[in-house]
This record gives sequence, C-alpha cells and structure tokens, in this order.
Amino acid sequence: MDINRANIEVMFQEFKVEYTAGFNAGTERRILDSVAQIVPSTGSSVVHAWLNQNPKMREWIGDRLVNNIQSDNMTITNKKYENTIEIPREDIEDDQHGLYRPLARLMGEEAAAHPDELLVDEMVADNNWGADAAAFFGTTRTYGSNTISNQTTVALSETTFNTAVKTMSSYIGHKDNPLNVRPYALVFGPALRTTAFDILKNDFRAESSATVMNVNRGLVEPIMSSRLVGTYANYWYLLGEVGGIRGVVYQQRQMAEFQSSRLNPDSDYVFETDKFQMGTRSRGRAFLSLPHLIYRGKVAA
Repeated sequence: MDINRANIEVMFQEFKVEYTAGFNAGTERRILDSVAQIVPSTGSSVVHAWLNQNPKMREWIGDRLVNNIQSDNMTITNKKYENTIEIPREDIEDDQHGLYRPLARLMGEEAAAHPDELLVDEMVADNNWGADAAAFFGTTRTYGSNTISNQTTVALSETTFNTAVKTMSSYIGHKDNPLNVRPYALVFGPALRTTAFDILKNDFRAESSATVMNVNRGLVEPIMSSRLVGTYANYWYLLGEVGGIRGVVYQQRQMAEFQSSRLNPDSDYVFETDKFQMGTRSRGRAFLSLPHLIYRGKVAA
C-alpha cells in the first residue's frame, strides 16, 4: 500500500468498522446491564447520597411527622482508561495491515467488557466502604441496633444460597424497619457453574428418597463471570436491590471510543518511530454502594 493520507484514512475507517462490530458483540455478552446500576456522570466526580433507611408510611394523626433520614455521602471520582496498539509502517507498505483487523475487533470487545472487569474487581477487592471506613463485607456492621452480616466463608450450595436469601431479605434498618431487599442475581465463576445451575435452573431436586419441586428455580438470575477464577474461583455473590438502588454501581462518564491521532504519515511521531497508533479511551468508575445489597461467599480456592 502506498503510504499517503488518503490510504491511511481508509485503513483507519476499516479498523473502526471492526472495532464497532467487536464492541457491539461484546456489549451483548457483558454482564454490566444485568448486574449493575448504571448512573451517568457529567463531571470529574459525583457525590452519591445513599439513604441508610427509607421512611415508612404511617397513619396520619395530627401534623405530618418529618423523617430525619440518616444519609452518608460518598464522592466517587472518575478514572480514565486506555488501550493502544501500534502498527509498524512496513506492515502497511507490505499490505499486511489486514492482519490487524481482528486485533481492532478484539479491542472493541475488550472495551465493551471492561466495565465488567471493573465491577468484579471491586467485588473481590475487600475495600473499605466509603461511608463508615469499615470493610464493605463483614459480619459485625450495624444499622442502629441491627446487625448487617453480609459475608460467609461457606461454599456455595443449596443450603448456603437459602441462608443468603433469607439473610438478605430479613435485614432490618436504622429505624427497626425492614429494608425490603429483593435478591435478583447470583454471580459466580466457571468453577461454580454446575452448582449454581443446579440451584437455580433444575425443575426438581432430590430430598431424602423423594424428588420435589425446586423452589429456587428462577428465583434470581445466574450470571457467570470469567473474572472469578484462580484465587477467586470459589467466591460467589448474591445481589439485591431496593427502590431501584443496587449494590454494584457503574458510574459512566465517557463510553469507550475508538481513537487515533497518529495515523498521519506526516506526523512527528510516525517520522520518529516509523509506527502508526490506534487506541481506545474511556472514563468512569465502578463501586459498591450499600452493604445490605450484596452478600458474599468468600471461600479459599
């Protein structure tokens, strides 16, 4: 291929088409839309005022009773992410640039899946919760006089799943009112796939010498993450929501976009390195919102 601006622009558009196809395919497979609450961001950070206890309706006797709702503000600052690849000039001159089309498509798939990676990384990180500076997962956090235990060290099974559902659905808040958490998803890795599907997909289960209906079938959505491997192979997470708020949140500032300012054959960079560059860029942040909306099984691999 002749190295000129017109030909390089055509090549860039071909790569962009491949990137877009990969991004669309990756979007269809990612777990972000099933798992997370997605919130928009228009600046460098967002202040999230998460309410610890929703007010309850009461019989109206006398004047209105104004609820003094306790809230904890968390400031979540966006981060910037990139992925860049280089193409040697001689590969373009020798008409080998077509070999990079699958790489551009893969770049698109990776860009679409990147929020998934950020979400699961937050779930396994054992970070402290921004509202009270204590570990997000634990067994001793209190809301008023009520304990919020959202972690177990027991392996995933029908019994531990039932315990997790019961625990999450029974949480009591600061004003001694039920938090009304609704479990909606179970997240696990490939090692727990058959266990999770036995719990949530089978029509029947064995009980002593009889076969009975599986009451957990379809109760929550089973979601397998390829990030839960190695050290985290036996980790599992029951996710819940209330009032549209979820425990796993993705703050989106800028969706991943395909870029290149170094496809100009006359640029100083190409002159100095004899290479062309293309890449992606995004901004956002994954974080965990409220401890009573995620229950974790932390089991050593």
